[in-house]
Amino acid sequence: MERPSEIAQEVLTRLETRKERAATELGISSEEVESLPFDLSTLESEGIFMNIDCRGFGSLVRQLEWKTLGVQLPENAAVRVSPPRAGLLPDIYRNRLMRGAAQAHNALNKFGFRFTLCETVWGTSEYKWIPWTAFESFEKSYLQACETLAAAKSEVLSKYDEILTILQDSFYQLARDSADRFEATSDEPFDREDFVNAVAAQAIGMVPTREMIRDGLVITMRPKVIILGSEMIAERNLAKSLALETTRINSEQTKIDLEIDAKRRIEEIKVDQVTAETRREREVKERIREMKIEAARREAEEALSPIKEGFAQITANIFESASEMAERMKDAKFVSGSLAKRARQMCEWYQLMNFTGDTSLENVLEQLQTAAGREAKQRSPEEMRTALSDLLRMTSVHSKKLLDEDRLTALEL
Repeated sequence: MERPSEIAQEVLTRLETRKERAATELGISSEEVESLPFDLSTLESEGIFMNIDCRGFGSLVRQLEWKTLGVQLPENAAVRVSPPRAGLLPDIYRNRLMRGAAQAHNALNKFGFRFTLCETVWGTSEYKWIPWTAFESFEKSYLQACETLAAAKSEVLSKYDEILTILQDSFYQLARDSADRFEATSDEPFDREDFVNAVAAQAIGMVPTREMIRDGLVITMRPKVIILGSEMIAERNLAKSLALETTRINSEQTKIDLEIDAKRRIEEIKVDQVTAETRREREVKERIREMKIEAARREAEEALSPIKEGFAQITANIFESASEMAERMKDAKFVSGSLAKRARQMCEWYQLMNFTGDTSLENVLEQLQTAAGREAKQRSPEEMRTALSDLLRMTSVHSKKLLDEDRLTALEL
């Protein structure tokens, strides 16, 4: 029976080690632990993973405030109604700009395949696998989408002054309607002219600039390649073999130099030249492989870490709860008992769920717990707002960090 290669033996050894560790943790035998191997070689050789990145299109639509529309909602309403979103360009021009992005995504969905396993490992469903046989058609559709976007941008830029005039008229009409509605539904005194000017100026300030339309709306292809852990191991082993081979050649060359007679100096020079050329070629190949290994290592460092992923979920839950409490405390004159109780429960929940050992949020949570733990008459709304603001800032910073662990090893095993 043929013996497995060194790479195969190393992979099997790592597999058995992981099975034994899992069996020890679960208190069962290693034979009861199943392995789930899967082969990505076809996906690697017969196509490529691709994503379409459409940046800047969110600036064409913004969310309005209810006050801008002249609507005043009850402060303690049981149901929270989100304000509507509004386009910042006339629909005819905005739809033309959006059409290019839609065409690019449609091309990706038409010519691409979804693989649930890969999406689960990567933590995103943005990438689709396109076979090489369909890539030319996909690229053609992608270029057509870019041309559609370029034509729409050119039209908007050429008519920008006209569009801006139309938007100003529309915003001032909306502001006057909002003022009428606000005046009819609210007893709160306000200056109608100032209200109209403020609402219109705020809306006009959100309109995308020429520079944003020209340079900010971009459609880009994002290819992704699979780098297997076994390939990295093979490259390292090959580099070691090349180093040993170079050492062996040098040793043999030294022996040849000692045995060469003075009468054969011409032949010696020829042998030296051939050997030096061979050495340079091997050294160049070795450097190239080392560069590949380093590139693969950097790619592997972008993988997901379960610990950081867990902490990211904890941070996201705290950020969501803190955002809701901060919204309730925005104009509050006192700290309600239910809000204080919720803040204390959130701090206790963090202490129970934080299995990662990260203590970066403990100081701000202690401030919040102290503010919420005071007696009802001693609770300071300002202190609560400050503590919630600090907590939101800290969780916002954490939510933007990338997680970096080796997911390729998990793929192989």
